[in-house]
Amino acid sequence: MKKIILVALLMIAVGTVGCGAKTDKDVTIIGGADGPTSIFLASKNGEDKITEDLDLSIPGTWQTASIGYVDGDDMQPEYYVQFTETEVNYGHMKDGVFSVDHSDKISEFEKTAKGEYKVKAESANGVQYTYQTAEGDADVLEYFETWNEDDFSEMYRGGASLSRTN
Repeated sequence: MKKIILVALLMIAVGTVGCGAKTDKDVTIIGGADGPTSIFLASKNGEDKITEDLDLSIPGTWQTASIGYVDGDDMQPEYYVQFTETEVNYGHMKDGVFSVDHSDKISEFEKTAKGEYKVKAESANGVQYTYQTAEGDADVLEYFETWNEDDFSEMYRGGASLSRTN
C-alpha cells in the first residue's frame, strides 16, 4: 500500500513540475568560487527542489559607463568586463582582444528563468558589490556597492554599471 501511495505522489509531483514549469516555477542558478554550482527548480512555496552541476557565466563582453582612457582617437570605457564561473574579470581591449587587468571573486551567482542575473562579488580590498540586470533592459547590469538589497537605493553607482558590448 505504501508503494502505491508513493508512486501516485511521485506521478503527481512529476506532472505538476512538467505542466507548471513555465508559469509556477522560477529557476535560480547559484554558484561561486568556494562551492559547487547548482540549479534549483522550486515552486513559489519553496518545495520540489532539483539540483544539478552546471557551468556558469554571463555571455558577452560588458563595459563600464564611465570613460577612463584614450586609445588612439577613441575614448575607451574605464573597464571592459567579462564573467567566468568564479570571477569578474576587469580589463581593456587591445586590437579587439580582451586583456585582464584584475579579477574579483564571485561569492554568489543567480540567473532566473527570465534570463536576469544577480552577481555578488568581492574585490581584493574587501569591497562587496552586486551586479543586477536592470529592470526592462537585459543589456544593462546595474552596480550596487553592497550585497544588502535594502541599501541598493543608496549604494547605486551609475558610472560603474555595465552595458553589453557584444
